[in-house]
Amino acid sequence: MLKRITYMFLVLALLLVSSKLVFAQKHRYLFEDKLDRANSIFVDNPKLAIDLAMEARDIAEEYDDLWGVAIGLSSLGYFSYEVEDFRASFLNYLKALEVLKAADTVDLSNQIVILNELSRIQSEFNNHDEAIKYGKEAWDLAKKHIRKNRQYAQQNDQLHWLVEIPYYMAIEYQAKGAHQTAGKILFELWETAENKDDVYAYSQVLNELGIVKMKNGEYSAAQEYFGIVASSNEVDNWDKANAYHNLATTYLNQGEFEKAENYFLIGLNLTTDLDDPESLFISYQDIGELEYKRGDLAKAIEYWELALNTFEEIETNPDLYSIYNWLQRAYMDIDIEKAKDYNLKYTQLNDFYVKNQTIQRELEAQNRQDLSNWIDQEKNNRVRAEQRQQFIKQFWPVFLGVGLLFIFSLIIGVRYYRTVRANKALAKQQMGFTAVHTRDEAA
Repeated sequence: MLKRITYMFLVLALLLVSSKLVFAQKHRYLFEDKLDRANSIFVDNPKLAIDLAMEARDIAEEYDDLWGVAIGLSSLGYFSYEVEDFRASFLNYLKALEVLKAADTVDLSNQIVILNELSRIQSEFNNHDEAIKYGKEAWDLAKKHIRKNRQYAQQNDQLHWLVEIPYYMAIEYQAKGAHQTAGKILFELWETAENKDDVYAYSQVLNELGIVKMKNGEYSAAQEYFGIVASSNEVDNWDKANAYHNLATTYLNQGEFEKAENYFLIGLNLTTDLDDPESLFISYQDIGELEYKRGDLAKAIEYWELALNTFEEIETNPDLYSIYNWLQRAYMDIDIEKAKDYNLKYTQLNDFYVKNQTIQRELEAQNRQDLSNWIDQEKNNRVRAEQRQQFIKQFWPVFLGVGLLFIFSLIIGVRYYRTVRANKALAKQQMGFTAVHTRDEAA
């Protein structure tokens, strides 16, 4: 009887475990299905995608799946950001981070991604201190994660975190006016990239240093930085395209149109293969400006209208709507009605942005000047340090010989001094002995 009862309990326990496994598999399937559907339809129906992500999160909560809850919340954070509901995005990401930290499974990768997103959202609202705070936490976790799981990080394309996270922290430091801290991070990244042959970091940092110089009107210095990236055979097409375009812009600003055209076209060929409408828009816009300054209005208009057909989200970026100003000026003597249309679009956007950005741009100009001066100072320090190292490497045998000669001379001098003192003491002792002996004889 006892054996039968024990057997029945075992059977019930197995059935319970089996049912839990079946329910767990079912919930996992439902959870993943909801998220997959949400991701696939988000572009066409963002509202339904958000609803599906919320359902996936609820399923995970029902089965106490903390990791699933965190992933569901992260998806909601991403969707909310894309529809520009930044408050909801921030709250979802923040909750996802709290849940991940409380979960049994240590998932540093997703924590790093979430911290990066929190930093990006804070940056959108110019909360630079908060952006830096989340960036620092992400950087510390990234270094810990990659140190322990380097092979996994390499296979999953995560090594770039060691460059991108501090790189964007430097941008935040620039924005808040902490130029020396920003410059220090950039130069440390530069030196690390050189020492470890990290081409990705090398190109990113040099492009950024070049942009600082270009915006400050120091075109020769900017061309030096951009030229290093553009001439490298190891840099990927993305960074190379940016370097060529920036190089062309410096020559355009100096009025050297042939050089500008040459570098613009090289950059355009690289950009065309990148499937990036915004970068292509910027290329067409700037080439149009080149043609306008040359006096070829027809070509300028052709490039600018090609740009408008390439990228539609101009109003969201205050650096891009100036194309309307160029078009109104170009059409002024050709088609007055078109000139009026573009003037209206430009004026509406300009009135909005100028009110909000005049003071900020003046401050940024001063910030760029301070950072540019600091970069020059650090670069000169590096040159002097390298010169000192080269001098030491070249003349170390001479220094060694002089040092040994000094030590040898010191030893001889000390021995000589001791010998002289010993001789004086002996002579004094002998004189004393002679005086005593003379007194004895006289007595």
